Amino acid sequence: MYDKGLKNYQRNAVSTLQDPQKIVKLLFEAAIKELALARNHFEEPRPRGVHLGKAIAIVGELQAGVNLKEGGEAAEFLYGLYGAIIRELSKINGGGEKDREVIDRSIRYLSELKKIWVEQVLGRNNGTSAGSSAQPSPQTAVAG
Repeated sequence: MYDKGLKNYQRNAVSTLQDPQKIVKLLFEAAIKELALARNHFEEPRPRGVHLGKAIAIVGELQAGVNLKEGGEAAEFLYGLYGAIIRELSKINGGGEKDREVIDRSIRYLSELKKIWVEQVLGRNNGTSAGSSAQPSPQTAVAG
């Protein structure tokens, strides 16, 4: 009963959100949370699998939001990175330390992408970011 109410609240919170760019931030946060839960339940195959499945689905949504037509190289980079994360997470079978490393690496990548998103797209950097050419500009790479 509680889970159903919580899911309805979360669904309504996202559906009433007016700014699609904030939805991307929420997707990053949700994927990171699910991966952390998968890592916390690593020795329990069912909960680990449920959380990995949710994380993969969320990363798939992030990938689906990439605007390949207008995003240029940054979009191609993001699309490929999301695809690589999905592929690697899909291979996890509880086989040990290498699988844990995949989860940890995925959390690091998604955390860094979230940080870039917040700084460059949501403008939370207070004008301190110079926008290096080595880093993709997610604003043009993601539909929104």
